[in-house]
Amino acid sequence: MLKRALFVGLLFAGSAFAQQELAISGKDIESGAADAKLAALAKQAADTGKPVVVNAPAIWHAKIAAKLRAGGASNIKLNDSFVESVVVRLEDKPAPKAEPAPKPEPKPEVAKPAAAPAPAPAPKPAAPKPEPKPVPAPQPKVEVPKPAPVEPAPAPAPAPTPAPEPTPAPPPEPAPAPAPAPVMAAPKPAPTPAPAAAKPVDASAAIRQRLEKSLNEGRTADGELEPEQLEKGDIVYVDGGVRAVVRRERLHSRLFWLNGELELKRVELKSLGENRYELQDKLATNAVLHTSTAAPQQFTSAVPADGDAERAQFQKQYAEGRPITRTFKLEQVRSGDVMYVGKDVALVMRRDGTDYLRGWLDGSIDLNQKGLQKDGSNKYKVNSDNLH
Repeated sequence: MLKRALFVGLLFAGSAFAQQELAISGKDIESGAADAKLAALAKQAADTGKPVVVNAPAIWHAKIAAKLRAGGASNIKLNDSFVESVVVRLEDKPAPKAEPAPKPEPKPEVAKPAAAPAPAPAPKPAAPKPEPKPVPAPQPKVEVPKPAPVEPAPAPAPAPTPAPEPTPAPPPEPAPAPAPAPVMAAPKPAPTPAPAAAKPVDASAAIRQRLEKSLNEGRTADGELEPEQLEKGDIVYVDGGVRAVVRRERLHSRLFWLNGELELKRVELKSLGENRYELQDKLATNAVLHTSTAAPQQFTSAVPADGDAERAQFQKQYAEGRPITRTFKLEQVRSGDVMYVGKDVALVMRRDGTDYLRGWLDGSIDLNQKGLQKDGSNKYKVNSDNLH
């Protein structure tokens, strides 16, 4: 009988443990085949007051939570999982920790006052001197008629004068009172050391770490560049005092830190938004800024006719003698083009792979506008898509 009861108890414990955790496939979640299991586990959580922990892909969180709440569960913890399966379990409540009893505060020691010095003894009064007794005066002699000569009686002896009493010795001087014991001064508390000055926070290090995470997938930068080492197509990011350069290559991009000064208003830089610039061409030796206010220099270019001397000269000088038949309107000229200006004509050259596209400019253009950068006696680099 005892063995049978033990077997039934173990069987019941195993079933109770099985209800503590469910492993459900994604197929059962989508089809609704797991609804009954979730309802049973939610009821068990409501009865025991335990929280329900769900490990599942985020796409199923709302659906699972709705089923558990419908079954009575109120405390539900959802964890994201990349595995295409669901694990739902009941979490045991941690036993409350007993708070340690507060230690009694030590009583401050009270300094005992120093004993007061004993009072000096009062001096004894001097004893009064006794008054001297009076000496009686001698009696006068009375002459009596002498009958017969009688021998005179001997005169009485004078009373002896009493000797003066000795003067008592003065009382001894009182002993000086002992000096009071010195009172020990309470020790001064040791001075509190001044807090150490906080080390200055290196803000640039935190900015570089953030840029490496956002621009280079958390990898460290490949080195540093000077402004003259920038290449066409580089993207410059500005964050506080830190400037990062992203250079696109065939298979991936590389990150560099930019040293030195770079004027962000140069015509070679095109703003792509807040704190982001694209280099349209190599930086020229003489910086030309977008804010330059040179006087307008209007130039009108016409397509030269066949047999025109200037047309023949440009075809020989810039097209290896081959005929140029293409034309460009001003709105078709874009950043990166190069323009050669003659007396009455202007030639636009555009790189196309390993070759160039050449065409005559047909229209009027301001040669002193900020979108053009002069790079020779008659050569201009185009740094803007919006020329006028």
